[in-house]
Amino acid sequence: MIGELIDFWSHLRASYVADIVRSGVLVAVLMALRVAIGRAIAANSHWSLDDRRRWSITIRNVLFVCGVAGIVLLWASELQTIAVSMLAFAAAVIIATKELIMCLTGGLLRSASNSYSLGDHIEVGAVRGRVVDIGLLSTTVMEIGPHHDSHQMTGRALSLPHSMLLAQPVVLENYMGEYVVHTVGLPVPYTLAPAIGETLLLNAANDACAPHIKSAQQHMARIEQLHHLDTPSVAPRVSIHPINDVSYQLTLRIAIPAKDRQRVEQSILKRFMHEAFPAPVVGKPATPA
Repeated sequence: MIGELIDFWSHLRASYVADIVRSGVLVAVLMALRVAIGRAIAANSHWSLDDRRRWSITIRNVLFVCGVAGIVLLWASELQTIAVSMLAFAAAVIIATKELIMCLTGGLLRSASNSYSLGDHIEVGAVRGRVVDIGLLSTTVMEIGPHHDSHQMTGRALSLPHSMLLAQPVVLENYMGEYVVHTVGLPVPYTLAPAIGETLLLNAANDACAPHIKSAQQHMARIEQLHHLDTPSVAPRVSIHPINDVSYQLTLRIAIPAKDRQRVEQSILKRFMHEAFPAPVVGKPATPA
């Protein structure tokens, strides 16, 4: 053990003794110059106190820069070796912790943009749910599903890594706050005349949304004034889109409380289905609507 230490010390002296000596000489020369020039400036009585102080500070800074530059030049080869080693180490660390760094960056992006917060209903890629926890690396959501057009909790908790925020858009379903604009698509066969289908669906929507229309109008007016947005009309709207020669689609747009989306949607659809396709009377053949 002692022999190995002696060999290491001998190698260290042989490798760096010349650079150490040159560095010491450089520092000594610069310090001597500073003392000599400082005394010469202090002894010059023709200059004012401010001029002498200004020149003293300037000389000190110039000598310091010269000393740093000299040390860098003397140890350039050693510093280059250290820099290459540090670069290789940094590259290895970055590669090994790439996902962790991306999660931290995604978390900073979320905080800076305030893209969502606790309680929001979000959709990122295939993850859709209500935000219940936000950490440094991931966000936990209670899943809403099982299908995209469903608005019920499935009981499953999903962990969303923040790295997804760097590559996927964040859909904020409750951006409007307490009231949301909800859209329902309903494919209908041509056995039900489009005009009749539109009337039945609109009547059902008007009756289901009547208790919320006034509050929704006031809420949308506040949102428009606060965020300077063009908010949509809160009155139920129905549009018709042909699908093929067998069926068409009725698209319903309503403004309802965010927490009641599932209940109101099901109420409208059940009434529409009951009126558009009544159950056949037992003992009699079914007649198309």
